[in-house]
Amino acid sequence: MDLKKTIQEIETLPSPDFILQKIVDTANNPAASAKDLNEVASKDPGFVAKILKLANSAYYGLPRNVTKLTEAIMILGFKTVRNMAMSIFTSKEFFSFEPENLDMKEFWKHSVVVATVGELTAEIIGYSNKEELFMCGLLHDIGKSVQGVLFPNLFDSIISVARVKKISYYQTEQQLEIPTHEIFAELLLEKWNFPELVMITASRHHRPQSIQNSIYSDPVNIITLSTFIAERMRMGDNGAGRPIELPKYCWDELGLTPVIFDELLSSVEKKVEKIDEFMNI
Repeated sequence: MDLKKTIQEIETLPSPDFILQKIVDTANNPAASAKDLNEVASKDPGFVAKILKLANSAYYGLPRNVTKLTEAIMILGFKTVRNMAMSIFTSKEFFSFEPENLDMKEFWKHSVVVATVGELTAEIIGYSNKEELFMCGLLHDIGKSVQGVLFPNLFDSIISVARVKKISYYQTEQQLEIPTHEIFAELLLEKWNFPELVMITASRHHRPQSIQNSIYSDPVNIITLSTFIAERMRMGDNGAGRPIELPKYCWDELGLTPVIFDELLSSVEKKVEKIDEFMNI
C-alpha cells in the first residue's frame, strides 16, 4: 500500500459539522460556562433532544426528569456533552458503511463498551482524568473505520483472514504487511487536531510498551485492558478472529490484583446492561 496515497485519501474523509465542532470546542474551553455551551448546543434541536434523552435514561439513573438543556449540561458535565457530540458524528460518518463480514452496530457497540470500561477502570484504579478515557475508548478503533470507508475490500479481507486464521485484527494486518489501523487512526486524528491523549491511545493500544515511562502510559494501558475485557466478554464485535492477549506489563503498570479485577468485571457487567440504551439514543 502506498502510504503517501493513503494520506491523501484521508483528506477526503468528513470532518465534524460546524455545530458539532463548536460544541466540542466550547466544551473543551475551561473558560466556557454552561450558558455558553447551552447557547451553542441549542442551535441543533436534534442534539438537544439526544442530550435530554441521555440525561433521563437508565444509563445515568437520575431520580427525576430533566427538562432544560442547561440543567442537563450541569448534571452530565461538559465532557459528557462533548463525548455525545463526537459519538453522534462518528456513529453517523464512520459506522454507517456496510461491510460483508461485520455487523456495524456490533462494531459500534464494541467501541462504546471499550469507552465505558475505560471510564470505569480509571475510576477504580484512581486515574484522575476518567472523562477523557471515554473519548479515548470511543475512538480507539477509528482507524478500522477509516480503512472500511476508504478501502472496503481491504477491510473485509482483513476480517476474513483474521477469522479463518483465528488471530487478532492487528496480527492480521502485520501478517499482510499493510499499514495498521493504528496508523490510520493517527493520521485522521492528527488531521482533526484532536488532543494528543486521544491520538496516542488510538495509535498505541496494541503496543502499550512502546509508550512506557510516558505521561500517556496509564491511559494507553487502560484502553488495552478495556479492549481485552470487551473482546473476552464478547461485548460487540471488532472484526477480530480471536481476542487480544493482555500483556502482563499492563497488569503490573496499572497495579491490578485479582480483587481489583473482579471488582472491575462486576462493575462492567452492571454498566453494560445500559449500553444498548445509550447506543439507541
